Amino acid sequence: SISDEVRTRETAREVDTRAILVVPFVRDGRLHSIVYLNARAPRQWDPEDIAFMEELAERTRLVIERDAVEHQLRELNASLEYRVEERTRDLQQAQEALLQSQKMEAVGQLVAGMAHDFNNVLASVIGAFNLILRRPDDPARVQRFAEEGAQAAEKGAKLTGQLMAFSRSQQIQLRPLLVCDVIENMEELLVRTLGPLIKIERQLNPNPAPVMADATQVEMMILNLAINARDAMPDGGTLTISTSKHRFTRDAELADGEYIELAVSDSGIGMDEETLRRAMEPFFTTKPVGQGTGLGLAQIYGSARQAGGTVRIESVRGVGTAVRVYLPCTQQSPARLNSGWTPEEGIIDLPPLRVLLVDDDDRLRSVLSEGLADHGHLVIVAGNGSEALSLIERETPQIAVLDFAMPGMNGAVLAQQIAARLPNLPIIFVSGYADTASIKNAAGDNATILQKPFELDRLISAMKMVWSRVER
Repeated sequence: SISDEVRTRETAREVDTRAILVVPFVRDGRLHSIVYLNARAPRQWDPEDIAFMEELAERTRLVIERDAVEHQLRELNASLEYRVEERTRDLQQAQEALLQSQKMEAVGQLVAGMAHDFNNVLASVIGAFNLILRRPDDPARVQRFAEEGAQAAEKGAKLTGQLMAFSRSQQIQLRPLLVCDVIENMEELLVRTLGPLIKIERQLNPNPAPVMADATQVEMMILNLAINARDAMPDGGTLTISTSKHRFTRDAELADGEYIELAVSDSGIGMDEETLRRAMEPFFTTKPVGQGTGLGLAQIYGSARQAGGTVRIESVRGVGTAVRVYLPCTQQSPARLNSGWTPEEGIIDLPPLRVLLVDDDDRLRSVLSEGLADHGHLVIVAGNGSEALSLIERETPQIAVLDFAMPGMNGAVLAQQIAARLPNLPIIFVSGYADTASIKNAAGDNATILQKPFELDRLISAMKMVWSRVER
């Protein structure tokens, strides 16, 4: 019998097998497959036939095994690509979380100085109103103290705006920027953080060159280095922030090319050789427990390396320390940093309009309503989204001004409900929160947003801008 297996015997009968030469493929001690030569007449297989079949079987085995290996490699490659992408996402999220943690730690340093300034602001505003209330029938006096109170309130708005802008969560994005711009925008922030005992000197490159970096990371570099310098000068001293351009060739860390040096130096106590050697180690700190994480310089070094640069430290005990951050120059043109609302020129004048004003703060709603009415507009006011939707059923507005953060129905949801009824109604969002990205995520990238607090003129400018886009 050719085989004990029924299926094999049936196959042999179908192909009329009279003689068969079989070469098995065995892998890991188990039969994997066979190659056979079939003859329809009885015969004896000679050595040449056997050698030919063995060669054919070996070549076939190699092809099959190579295909199996290639298949495994393709699966492994796909798995590795997925794991690398997943790991990259995890690392980026961890880096962004670490940056935000560092920012929050620095915010604690900012609050103490800002609290003092903000108390001065409140004292000025309260004092101005008290003086107005004492003699409200004296127009010149009312005018003078009203202006002083307004100026003090603007200063308070600037204080909170700086703190909120600094503390907001952002994704890390490398873009062309001027380090000088970042330093100039942080000037008041640094003055309040470092206190009156620290004199700040700036030596900025008069011909700045753009670098490829993340603006928030550069802010954190400057602030962390400034705080470290302040702590190294407990009795006061001079902090110097400078920028300059350097060319590196054959450097151990840096690719050949031009770099901007951001240097922060102090006249403090300096570091000994052991401290200097370990300064950029993660979690290494000379500060008391609870006053530092030891991640500041490590984070600065990591950010600089991510941008293609590096960090170098010079320090002499009893003389001071200089930390130099090198960031690669770029040929791309930077967008100049701007923190304020700039009304567009050439926008048409506003006619008297019906304005839907929705805000859950009674006092703010009242003040804005009166201000818009003084400009000749008819204001429809609502304290929440449901009330606003009821009002537009009875009267159709021409512009809507919506607070974003409201209980029950926020501004984005309300805007969607309004758009379903009045699809062409221009909408302005106002918000006291720094994270405008969340508003744009909810309301779209083209949303017009005003940060609270704002002057009435800025609201009027925003209304002019959105009204100029309306097709009439």
